[in-house]
Amino acid sequence: MNNMKWSLQQLHKYGKATFPFETEYDFTEEIENIDDILGITPAIVKGNGVHIRDDRFKFEFHISVILYLQDAITLDPVEFPLELSVIEIFDKELFDDDTRLIEKNTIELRDVIWESILLEKPMRVVKDETQ
Repeated sequence: MNNMKWSLQQLHKYGKATFPFETEYDFTEEIENIDDILGITPAIVKGNGVHIRDDRFKFEFHISVILYLQDAITLDPVEFPLELSVIEIFDKELFDDDTRLIEKNTIELRDVIWESILLEKPMRVVKDETQ
């Protein structure tokens, strides 16, 4: 499993070829201070990266994870599966708001993945009463 952290030197070795990656992340520590997330399964991440030009790279990946959230009414745990498709552009220079800055000549996807999960977490969830 790749830890999904690459140096620019490693990435340039791929040339213009698309390279696949697959890993999983445990975000158990990240949820410790988030009251409405009761639990989280390991996030499974699969995708591809490609060198666009200069120090510009595009990563397309899919995240599969299950959040265990608190029901807004009963406070019971509710399973909330997430399937996310994400495209991120990384560059040494910020060309626009959609570009992520490459710092320390390294690209690491962990924070991007966690941010993507948090952005999709609903503000409140209510368990379907027909279950």
